Order: sequence, then structure tokens, then C-alpha cells
Amino acid sequence: MPAQTTLEQLNIRIPKKLAQELEALAKVEHVAKIDMARQLLWEGLARRKQKVALKLYEQGQASKSRAAEIASLSLWEFTELVEQRGVRWDYGVEEAKQELQRVLAETYEP
Repeated sequence: MPAQTTLEQLNIRIPKKLAQELEALAKVEHVAKIDMARQLLWEGLARRKQKVALKLYEQGQASKSRAAEIASLSLWEFTELVEQRGVRWDYGVEEAKQELQRVLAETYEP
């Protein structure tokens, strides 16, 4: 779990069955229920970001490097994820040119 510099309180209502499942898992892993909830939230957020990034990449709406940024992964990690999931690449030439220009502008700004 990433280091927390500032905290924000989030109150949510969840189904009783979900709360029971959370408590049972926390007991098995010998952690507090709230810590288990935080860990699962981080893990779920990471998976969702990867799913969104893969979808954007597959649809040609993001380059591999941009999709890696969205997923909070290195380019190498994202490339492995693409290969594991068997995602096909559908990125057009114009989009690639625009992405290259964006990266160059960010890299070589005076």
C-alpha cells in the first residue's frame, strides 16, 4: 500500500454480506478490517486502471506509453500486461504522430 501523506475520510455503506466477507478475510490474514478494506481498495483501483488503459490502447485511443501512464505502470510492465492479456494493437498512424509530438514536447521543453 502506498505511503499516505494526507488522509481523507470516506464513509460508505456496504451490504452486510460484504462486511462479513471483509471481516473474515481480515481475520485469516491477521489484519484489522479497516486495513484490509484499504488494501483491497488499492488493489481494485490498480486493476481498474489497468483495465481502462488496456481498453484505450486496444481501441487506439491511447499509445502504449500513454496507456502505461494511465495504468501507473512502466512501459515494460504495460507491455508485459498487453502480451499476457493478448490485447491487439489498433493505434493509427496519425495518433502515433500526435503522441510522439506530445512526448517530444514534454521531453525537450526549454
